[in-house]
Amino acid sequence: MELGNKKTGIMLVITMLWVLITLCAWKGQWFISLIASVILMLLYMMLGSARNGKLDMKFFVTTLLSWSILWVVGFFLSKYYADIFAGKMPNFTILGFHPSFAFTVLTYWIGGMLTLTLGLTAFGDHWLSDEDWSKFKNKIQVLNSAKEEC
Repeated sequence: MELGNKKTGIMLVITMLWVLITLCAWKGQWFISLIASVILMLLYMMLGSARNGKLDMKFFVTTLLSWSILWVVGFFLSKYYADIFAGKMPNFTILGFHPSFAFTVLTYWIGGMLTLTLGLTAFGDHWLSDEDWSKFKNKIQVLNSAKEEC
């Protein structure tokens, strides 16, 4: 996916999401803020993982998009069980956790880390190849050498 022409639009959406998150926080709309923050992080990750203005679709779908979907599903399930058991003790637990917190642990923490780790392991070269990393290190070394000469 070519991001070159879309960067300005993405930055405008990011700005609007920050405004939305702030307004929702003022109004106590925490759930809308959570969902908006996932979209915000996805956009930041898209910009950050683009290589020469291009985002690899395989990396995007298997890593970034699946991570985002997992988080949104986890937040919905956490809210669902928090609403069901609001003010009362649940009649069951999931791995010893309150059902609402269990989905936060399983999807947000564990699932999110596993998704990103497996995606980066499997498709890391689509994001940052060894060749690109070497070029980056050489560029920094040249900049540091020029700085020392001044």
